[in-house]
Amino acid sequence: MSLPVITTHQKGEQTLSEITNGSATTELSVDTFGGRVHVEWDPQSAVTPLGQLPFFIEFLKLGNLFFSWAEDCPMTFTSPNAPSKKDVLGRLCCQF
Repeated sequence: MSLPVITTHQKGEQTLSEITNGSATTELSVDTFGGRVHVEWDPQSAVTPLGQLPFFIEFLKLGNLFFSWAEDCPMTFTSPNAPSKKDVLGRLCCQF
């Protein structure tokens, strides 16, 4: 006796025609360290100001990876009044 295959995730990504026809979600909420950020897909725009950064920030937050990511960063500062790596990377991510 074999059980039916249950598909939980579809293979591949949505096609551009699915996105432009409105079948895909155009507004997303992303959970970041600075609070919830609303990201909107604009098919007419060539580039976006933040690109994929909000999704990367959400990945770091939800996976509890930010602090280990900051510690493993190869940046070094020798000045006694230099900021910590966490502060620099947080500013780059617009979160701290």
